[in-house]
Amino acid sequence: MEGQVRALIDTGSPRTLFGRGVADMLGIDLASGPAASTALMLGGRWDVDLHYVTLTLPPFNDISWETEVDFFRDALELPFEGLLGTQGFLDHWVVSFDYYGSQFVVEERESFAQRLPVDVAKEFLERYDSEWAPPGT
Repeated sequence: MEGQVRALIDTGSPRTLFGRGVADMLGIDLASGPAASTALMLGGRWDVDLHYVTLTLPPFNDISWETEVDFFRDALELPFEGLLGTQGFLDHWVVSFDYYGSQFVVEERESFAQRLPVDVAKEFLERYDSEWAPPGT
């Protein structure tokens, strides 16, 4: 089943999370037994269940990927339906934010790397901190 929802890109969220309403819309049956995990958000601890779903970035309907998503078991009153976090979103895409222009760009790693004059991670390691390692290494 397909549906379009509003989600925030959250660089502070370790996982991608969607509300119970999105699970219901997609026909995902959230378990009635013990929760798969918990998520800390809004000063509370919330039960979540993990499911694999295919996400798409409108208006680029040809760009899709399958990923793990945590779904809240409880309905939360939020102005958005999901958080696009590190695992599930930022581990697939490079996101650049332009605060003053009130815009952001989501792109593939390869196109981002082609625009950079140097490998920033390599340059940082050589100049400043030999013990730092980029995520995923």
